[in-house]
Amino acid sequence: MNLANQPFYHEGTGAGACLLIHGLGGGVYELQTLGERLYQKGWTVRGFNLPGHDQPTSRMPDSTWPQWVECVHAEYQHLCQNYEQVAVVGFSNGGLLALHLASQVTLHRLVLLAPFLGMPLLLYPLIYSIGYVIPSLPRLRLPIADPEMEAQARRVTFFQDFNLTAVRSALELQSMVKQRLSQITVPTLVLQSRQDRVVDPQAAWAGFQGLGSPEKQFHWLTDCDHIITLDRQRERVWQLVGDFLLLPGLPLLE
Repeated sequence: MNLANQPFYHEGTGAGACLLIHGLGGGVYELQTLGERLYQKGWTVRGFNLPGHDQPTSRMPDSTWPQWVECVHAEYQHLCQNYEQVAVVGFSNGGLLALHLASQVTLHRLVLLAPFLGMPLLLYPLIYSIGYVIPSLPRLRLPIADPEMEAQARRVTFFQDFNLTAVRSALELQSMVKQRLSQITVPTLVLQSRQDRVVDPQAAWAGFQGLGSPEKQFHWLTDCDHIITLDRQRERVWQLVGDFLLLPGLPLLE
């Protein structure tokens, strides 16, 4: 597996396109292998780096949710020019952006991977106190339990710190999105690790329950940390997502 943190666009043989949105402080490498699997299934797949995440630098720049939302909408509209049916996969903060998009447009299907719908309570005082004094926190390792995959991902990730201005902006987006969950009715899949150290697993479950989607699935994962697309359960993640994302034009299985 050769990870890279470079945008990708693979034109598939099927009738649908899938937009993949990475997490806060991460990059498109988080969804690279999943995108490759979906491409093999016939999907056209698009992965990109969000504003504030698109330049190789050791310090993570400031960026805010309106910038991310604008970028996501532009990428979605670009796919809509060639595909009537567009599915979206969002990882972590990308899950918030996917939910925000789903509250405004009609998607084919929606996948939320470890969505950032809450975080450990001890982090809130830090972010809203000392977080106004210091611009960022150092990041010693990535939240991947598999040591080999953590080392591979660390070699391609851009940042050695975590920008706290961006975190506070993500929390603003989180508050907004939570108020819209009941309005979102697109078929949705949520995958969440019980051992996630970055987001609150129970917040993902509560968010799932609040979704207005009549067709929705939730799966707990174990033996992995936050970046579930690259961790020890990655094969199961790829399989569950691939099974859920029904390519437009294919007959439904009985």
